[in-house]
Amino acid sequence: MANETRLEYDSLPAVAPSYLRAATTLSGGLSGDETIPPIVAELPDLEVRAEELAKYRKVCGFQHSPYLPVTYPHVLAFPMHMAVLTHKRFPLKLLGLIHLRNQITQHRAIEVAEKLHIEVSVGGHREVEKGVEFDLVTRVRDRAGELLWQEDSTMLSRQKTNVPKSPKKKHEDGLGFDIQEEVTWDVPENIGRRYASAAGDYNPIHLSPWSAKLFGFPRAIATGMWTKARAAAELEPKLEQAAYTLSLGFKKPVFLPSKARFAYSLGTQGADFALTNSKGDIVHLLGDIRYL
Repeated sequence: MANETRLEYDSLPAVAPSYLRAATTLSGGLSGDETIPPIVAELPDLEVRAEELAKYRKVCGFQHSPYLPVTYPHVLAFPMHMAVLTHKRFPLKLLGLIHLRNQITQHRAIEVAEKLHIEVSVGGHREVEKGVEFDLVTRVRDRAGELLWQEDSTMLSRQKTNVPKSPKKKHEDGLGFDIQEEVTWDVPENIGRRYASAAGDYNPIHLSPWSAKLFGFPRAIATGMWTKARAAAELEPKLEQAAYTLSLGFKKPVFLPSKARFAYSLGTQGADFALTNSKGDIVHLLGDIRYL
């Protein structure tokens, strides 16, 4: 692709330089006809480290298995995400990006022992009422080039746009599905630090009340991808197929510590699920699983 920037690795890049670039990037945004240029990062033959996988399974609640948790390739690719989003050609400021939606498609279960080819890409944007949306796309292939797994993370960078404000939506009661089962989660104060240790995501809004307050939060909040992984861990043993799409939208943050209610319904096509506060009147995430 013309004007494409390619980052080719033979091992995962260090995350610390990306955090330093993020912390020292004080401005960013799109103007006029500007858009996000195509940036692609690629790494072949990545091997999973058993001790790191075990730590992730423990913090997210996944059972031991010869296959990777459906959300684990996100963690494998995270250093490449950081490299792309802090690259000098990426025009938006990383700190302050909001993770709106996340969709993972697993075409088949990935064996722990497989060597994986990972590709991360961005390019282009969409103007919306609250700012600029873009997709961070991650693809995982086997050594033969077969696509095994794909993640589309939709991110928002707040800025002024020409998109007119839409009428406020009426509040809708219910979750959009009939609840079959409910589970109460105790979400501890240290879950952000524990997830960071397992996944490498050291965003300060998840680590402590003091660091979260620097970004306008009264307390630390749970990492969105931890809540997705925890939901997947609840549902994975109950699913009838290994090939499916797992989609969700992040709604209100989960402040730490807290109790949360995970509700779900299983069906022939997959599952519907939601995470709310203990009273059920604040929705933290809403999602579904659909078999391929």
